[in-house]
Amino acid sequence: MWKLTKRAFLGSVLACAAASAFSADFPDHPLKLVIPYAPGGPTDVLGRLVAEHMGRVLNQPVVVENKAGAAGLIAMGQVAKARADGYTLLLGDMNLAVAPAMNKNLGFDPARDFTPIGMIATAPMLMLVPADSPAKTAQELIALAKGGKLAYASAGVGSPTHLASEVFKARYGLEITHVPYQGAGPALTAVAAGQTALIFTGLSGARPLIEAGKLRPLAITGDQRSPVLPNVPTLKEAGLDLPELKIGSWWGLLAPAGLPAPVARQLEKALVAAMESPEAKSRLAALNYTQAPADTDFSRWVGREAQTWTAVMQKAGIRPE
Repeated sequence: MWKLTKRAFLGSVLACAAASAFSADFPDHPLKLVIPYAPGGPTDVLGRLVAEHMGRVLNQPVVVENKAGAAGLIAMGQVAKARADGYTLLLGDMNLAVAPAMNKNLGFDPARDFTPIGMIATAPMLMLVPADSPAKTAQELIALAKGGKLAYASAGVGSPTHLASEVFKARYGLEITHVPYQGAGPALTAVAAGQTALIFTGLSGARPLIEAGKLRPLAITGDQRSPVLPNVPTLKEAGLDLPELKIGSWWGLLAPAGLPAPVARQLEKALVAAMESPEAKSRLAALNYTQAPADTDFSRWVGREAQTWTAVMQKAGIRPE
């Protein structure tokens, strides 16, 4: 699972003659970027940034399509079955790594049915509670959870927001009920309304609700505090031992398997050029994303993440459905 390198993926493309036919005038009409969650969450925010800047580089619009449901599996399945011509792309996240361990019958193989174009960015995750929560710190939240049953929100089963909460729950022996939503946006709204007591999610999607005084951040993943929220402690500073959450969230761009090599190279170059633009870099920094190095081997990255999160799920007792 996910042991193939990017070169191996590209080595399984169509014959050179067919590839040349595909790429001669690519792209000559708009592209579609499928985002596997509802609007408003961190994946959606990043996807729209990528679409805007890649469109400028390619001189064709990159149209965003939000395809929420089943923690990203509906979108993945749609792109996996799409024509491999470079016009249908997927903004993938951690679900690429965890989907096989979470689902017995996917209907597609994340390692076999996609051509990885490139890794885009990583970002820390926040531990958030409603603004009127009695828990002012992570330790107070733990005490609150041990004193009575609470519920946490997620962007769907198997999503980063789900697994991060499960790591927290398992590490401290907490009885917290999982309430999945179709994306981080709806999940954040539920927490802000006090319908659930907790969520782990990215800063970009949560920031408006934090600034509006509707959510309270208790801690942030990573080794350093965010310059956007300098008063929010890291997990370690908050007294939490959650090494699995050091990285937080990550994202990459993919196309269906069998993509002609020239088209794959063109998309890869366009992605790199788009994210290297001063405006894109500035917006990434403002959103608290860390840009992935251009030479990151996306396939290897996903392979390592698959191993990490499969072990986490086994330890947490999460079984494939």
